[in-house]
Amino acid sequence: MSRIALVAITILVLSARPLIASPPRCTVTLSPHDDVQRAIDRGGVVCLAAGEFRLSRMLVIERDGVRLRGAGTSTVLRLDDGVQSPVVVVGDYEHETPERPTSGVTVERLRIVGGGRDGHEAHADFPYLTNSAVVVRAGRNVVLRDLEVAACRSACLLTERDTRDVSIVGNRVEGSVWDGISLNRTARARIKGNVVRDNTASGITAEHLEDSILEGNVFERNKTHGIYLADSYRNRFTGNRFVRNVLSGVFLTCAVRVREPPVACWDDSMSAGNVFTQNEFDGNRVAFTVAADDRAPCTAPAFTPNPSQGDRFARNSRTEPYPARFGRCLAFAGPGH
Repeated sequence: MSRIALVAITILVLSARPLIASPPRCTVTLSPHDDVQRAIDRGGVVCLAAGEFRLSRMLVIERDGVRLRGAGTSTVLRLDDGVQSPVVVVGDYEHETPERPTSGVTVERLRIVGGGRDGHEAHADFPYLTNSAVVVRAGRNVVLRDLEVAACRSACLLTERDTRDVSIVGNRVEGSVWDGISLNRTARARIKGNVVRDNTASGITAEHLEDSILEGNVFERNKTHGIYLADSYRNRFTGNRFVRNVLSGVFLTCAVRVREPPVACWDDSMSAGNVFTQNEFDGNRVAFTVAADDRAPCTAPAFTPNPSQGDRFARNSRTEPYPARFGRCLAFAGPGH
């Protein structure tokens, strides 16, 4: 083969390879004593060098298109002692219902330390705002990636107020006073490759989650459930591992209207049409727990069961309780069933 022909083939091969976009360059790079909020307000790509950034108040990202990037776990965001607040808020924090969505924000490559067990769950001046590590309010196309988050007073990562198209990818979330991740009034989320462990309540709590994909995550040693799924529809759970959660791998239920016993649900709010495929349930008390009731049964003609297809079970039961009374909410099929 001639040299010219070899060069031509090499060019063809290289041109056929998919292009991997480089991350955008830093607009500004800050050290721990710089004013991070002022840089965020100016917009662009705000890069944080290694070191501990102590915060006297929460960082707020209300401007579209901001990217907050650290240098990995050597960059630490930590609240000052005694500060009871979220660490980062993406979106409008001043109004209970955000006045507009916030779009195109990325928070990545950071270690975030919450306020720990002391203090209140909600912000003193904004009682609708929980003291989570990262709160996304009415977000659009928001990315939370490669974060290490711990010691959160409420859920570590929270999406709410009709957030859409959020990606939560490659994070490690542990040691929350409540849930590791909460997905409230959220749709088309992509939750992939996270490790969520050792949280006081569930790994993930979802209250009205729709049309989302949860794939390749590990939910381990959470003190209640791997995932608590209430009033949630058409979500797909694929290739996740539910390991040694104290109660169940997945808790399927409805939206609770009365929390004191006897607990009662809102009408027709039982989670439906969620698909579980190729997940592993190992060492939980049970794989699935189902909690329907008379107001939110699984017997309605329009109810769509939640199929489990090819899931694997080891050292835990997969039995659905009370199917005769409230209808069969789960539909087991495929290998292992």
